[in-house]
Amino acid sequence: MARKRNLEDGWAEAKRLCRLSAEDVRMAQALGLNPRKLIKNIPSPSQRWKAPVRNWVRELYRKRHGDFQREAAGIAISAQARSEAKQLDDFAGEDTSWLEPEHVWPPKIREEDRLLRRRQEEFRAAADYVTVAFAQLPVVDRVVLFGSVARPLRREIPRFREFRRAGVALPHECKDVDLAVWLSDTSHLEVLRKTLGRAVNALFEEAGIGVAHHQVDVFLLEPGSDRYLGRLCHFGTCPKGKPECLAPGCGAALFLRQHEAFVFDPQALDPARSLLLFDRAAACGPPSLDRWRDETPF
Repeated sequence: MARKRNLEDGWAEAKRLCRLSAEDVRMAQALGLNPRKLIKNIPSPSQRWKAPVRNWVRELYRKRHGDFQREAAGIAISAQARSEAKQLDDFAGEDTSWLEPEHVWPPKIREEDRLLRRRQEEFRAAADYVTVAFAQLPVVDRVVLFGSVARPLRREIPRFREFRRAGVALPHECKDVDLAVWLSDTSHLEVLRKTLGRAVNALFEEAGIGVAHHQVDVFLLEPGSDRYLGRLCHFGTCPKGKPECLAPGCGAALFLRQHEAFVFDPQALDPARSLLLFDRAAACGPPSLDRWRDETPF
């Protein structure tokens, strides 16, 4: 009896210290985690790159269970909608929101919808912070945000079997931040890499938003010609000796990473599909961070 009481006290303490919801605790218990493990994984002041415990738990749960189980979510769907959902591959890329049984959405599905939208906001905040930091470097001429973070999230049937078979359309899941940076000199990439790290650390310290360094992809371009140069490497040394470092041209300039067979698509930077965050020549200043500084950490 005393052991059970101690365990309950432990979960209560973990929920308070890690800022977990009841659903986060349920996921952690389903994963076989214990309160001490959760508390141990709270990011320390020197680990600002680490995501909050709640994000870590949700990511583990997602990988193991493929998001919320259909039975647990209580999704009720007609046989016709289930049959239509099985044919999704025939119209990949099209708007499939008409398959979405919104009238039977349980709270857990609505919560997942909210979290996916919130994640896009977090990544946009990361783009703002990194752009403000990059704008202080004279070698940076221009910064453009592109990819799913830059555009309104389209609804799609996720790859997870429970939602796919049920025909539940959710917002697209943003996995990283894509920034195009026009750089006049590639001999200072280590400074650029450290500047990025300090920016995402500041984001966590000031807004409580955890975005890992490697989740910000920086695509480097040449001013004037818009020629793709490569990506900013996240490794701490160059060359690192990893298999990735063997790609042709990788490390020709320190911390300039190349990906074998990768071809940058200029159409990704179309103004209709991207956001201009900073342009030194056009006097377009970096985004204001006022809206993030006053926000309560979550």
